[in-house]
Amino acid sequence: MYYNLKFDESSAKTFEQIGVNLELLLREAEIPPRAVQNSNFQLTADQYKGFINAMDRHMDKQFIVAISKVDTVASFNPEFFAGLCAENGMKCIERIAKFKIIIAPVRMNVVEGPDRLQISYAYDDGSSLPRMMLVHAHISILSIIRKGTGVESLLPIKVASEYDYPDEAIDYLGISPIKSKKGNEIAFSKEDLKRPFITENNRMWDYLESELNQRLRELEVDLSFSSTVRKTLLELLPAGISDADKISRELGVSKRTLQRRLKEENTSFNEQLNHTRELMVRNYLRMDMTLNEIAFLINYSDAKSLSRAFRVWTGMSITDYRSEM
Repeated sequence: MYYNLKFDESSAKTFEQIGVNLELLLREAEIPPRAVQNSNFQLTADQYKGFINAMDRHMDKQFIVAISKVDTVASFNPEFFAGLCAENGMKCIERIAKFKIIIAPVRMNVVEGPDRLQISYAYDDGSSLPRMMLVHAHISILSIIRKGTGVESLLPIKVASEYDYPDEAIDYLGISPIKSKKGNEIAFSKEDLKRPFITENNRMWDYLESELNQRLRELEVDLSFSSTVRKTLLELLPAGISDADKISRELGVSKRTLQRRLKEENTSFNEQLNHTRELMVRNYLRMDMTLNEIAFLINYSDAKSLSRAFRVWTGMSITDYRSEM
């Protein structure tokens, strides 16, 4: 799964205001430098976590609180905006929890009790969020509930975390978090969550729902690391990049990690490379392209090499394949 983060000129200025060089931050997270020049650069889950961990080491306390408030998070995260369109806080949290994984490799777990709703957060692999990310999650969900209800004095009934929270975050939450090694939690009374939202917007929700559900279906189709490798190969093969060292750097992992994760899925880099090449060739053969042109696009030296490889992949010649198309 890939995640979009906006690394445009405005983002760079925002980070500069708190004394952080965005490009250096990305390099620390082992994200390719071209990310800072592309407003739609897509990150793998590992790159996303690396970026969050780098932010956790550098973020100013006031900045964490500022970027977590609703006017900021709703601008960049469609699941938060969808939550604001809900009829009340109960429905809002349900929507955000459902679509959270589309935006980040994070799970939002919701437990409903007789008189309260408890929310906890973790990465999609079950590991703990770093402090900055958890503070952000707690402040942003409270900010959205306050914005939706129009009640700025609304407070959670419990906040628990393994981390110490900065004073600025405690001031915003309105209560002191309980230090707990058992996990994190933010809880609200159901009475507060059933307050009607003044931001309810069914027309906007009708528009957002189909788009978010489509993205969720796409996510459920293939979450494998193999899929991530294939997508990267599809992008880079036409540029002449096909070796494991360069692909692993592009993905922000070591070559050893690349090989290990593919082995865990009972495959290998060469298998994924050949599979991707075969898919590309089958597609190109439907176009008005010469074999030398196709060979160039999949990083083969010439048409003869391509023809030999195609017979190995498919058990038939390119001529026979074309005649059956």
